[in-house]
Amino acid sequence: MSITYHQDGIFTVVSMEGRFDAIGAREFKKIISQLLEMQQKRIVLNMAQVSFIDSSGMGALVGILRQMTHEGGDMRIAALLPEVHTIFELTRLHRIFDIYDTTAAAIAAG
Repeated sequence: MSITYHQDGIFTVVSMEGRFDAIGAREFKKIISQLLEMQQKRIVLNMAQVSFIDSSGMGALVGILRQMTHEGGDMRIAALLPEVHTIFELTRLHRIFDIYDTTAAAIAAG
């Protein structure tokens, strides 16, 4: 998995590409932890290039959401591919995450 990030106004946009599995989950948690240490607490995850997510990836998302909520942060998910969105629905996690069609929509939501 490849993970990059950049600043867009008050949000840090984290773009992910590839398979979000156990290896990707470790890298994701490491990068998000670094961002939180830098006081970057408003994050949009651009998942437009994530072709697959497994339980490790979902667990990493839930863990980081919990941590960010505890620290007063805000994490939004944007641009899920249909097959990945289906996994969010099957696991009912679409009910706990703020999911947007595009990164721009996630940022515009405030």
